[in-house]
Amino acid sequence: MHSSALIRTAAAVLALGALAACSSTPAPTEQMAVTRTTVNRVAAAPAVATSAPVEMQRAREKLVLAEKAMTAEDYVSARRLAAEAEVDARVAETRADAASNAANLAQVQDGIRALQEEINRRSPR
Repeated sequence: MHSSALIRTAAAVLALGALAACSSTPAPTEQMAVTRTTVNRVAAAPAVATSAPVEMQRAREKLVLAEKAMTAEDYVSARRLAAEAEVDARVAETRADAASNAANLAQVQDGIRALQEEINRRSPR
C-alpha cells in the first residue's frame, strides 16, 4: 500500500511538472519581429493603400493588440494576434497584387482588341 501511494504521488508530481512546463510559454519575440517587418513592408506599398485599406488596417490593429499582449505577458494571445496580423497583411498584399494584375490584363486585352480591329480593317473581304 505504501508503494502504491508513492507511485500515485510521483505520478501527480510529474503531471504537475508537465502542466507547469506547458504554462511557461516563451515570449514570441521572433514572431513579433517578423510580423512588424511584414506589416511595415506591406503598408509601404502604395498599391496596398488603394486596393486593400481595410485588410491593412486590420493588420495594424492586430499588431497593436499583439504588442499590448506582449507587454501584459500574455504570450499565447500575442503569438495568435501576431500571426493573424501577418496573415491580414499578406492578404492585403495579395489583393493589391490581384488588382494590379487585373489592370495589366485589361491593358493587354485592350491592345489585343485594337490589333484585331486593325487586322480586320486591313484584310481584304
